[in-house]
Amino acid sequence: MMMDEKDKKVIVKFVSIFLGVATVFVAVKALAELRSYQYIGRTPGSVNVITVSGSGEATARPDVAEVSFVITAEGSKVADVQKSATDVEKKALAFLKEKGIDDKDVKTSNYTLSPRYEYRQPLCTSTYCPPSGVRTLTGYEVREDVLVKVRAIDTAGSVVGGLGTLGVTDISGITLTVDDLDTVKRDARADAIKDAQQKAETLAEDLGVSLTHIVSFNEDNGRPMYAVGVEKMSLGMGGDTAGAPAPTLPTGENTYHSTVSITYEID
Repeated sequence: MMMDEKDKKVIVKFVSIFLGVATVFVAVKALAELRSYQYIGRTPGSVNVITVSGSGEATARPDVAEVSFVITAEGSKVADVQKSATDVEKKALAFLKEKGIDDKDVKTSNYTLSPRYEYRQPLCTSTYCPPSGVRTLTGYEVREDVLVKVRAIDTAGSVVGGLGTLGVTDISGITLTVDDLDTVKRDARADAIKDAQQKAETLAEDLGVSLTHIVSFNEDNGRPMYAVGVEKMSLGMGGDTAGAPAPTLPTGENTYHSTVSITYEID
């Protein structure tokens, strides 16, 4: 069966339309692939860069005191040691509330109830001595660790002094810090970035190149430096502390450090 001239024209027209559409599709696809590269006409990773580091710091006067204390009790019966510990805990919590400390700022970080054992050596005879002692249950011990955040930092000394009269066994880990740490750390980072930018501009000038844009950035937040004598304190509660003067806690200033590394593309 032979096609007439009209049928041939229809087929040729259809093929032409198909080829045209395919050509446009391939062109659009290729353009999209080209645009996916950050550097058209370059091999990715072949750009020229320089990397500089900068350091900065920010100081802030502490406005929050974090205090931890321990409550312990020992006895021959579980109920007795729990009651003793609870009695001290109630006194401590009532005292903290009188000092205006919110419940949200008082947290038990650890609570343990454990048996206490002793190894008692049996009596030795003139001819024989047992190789080891006998493990004997002698009682129980409760330990509760409590962490307190004192937001009215001027009252921290009286809080510490008052807790020492209530039967707590230890007060330690007194840390004077800044409540809004994010703002202070941001100031330190801004100082470090400024330092790095100045170094980059000087280096680019010496090399005879131009800075274009930042390729990468990295920050290392250093450990804050606390005012001398206030980062860590330990007050043993041995002896009678009733009537003792409240300790003075000089706040000083805390210094926060930041180190940044910035990589620039250069022309």
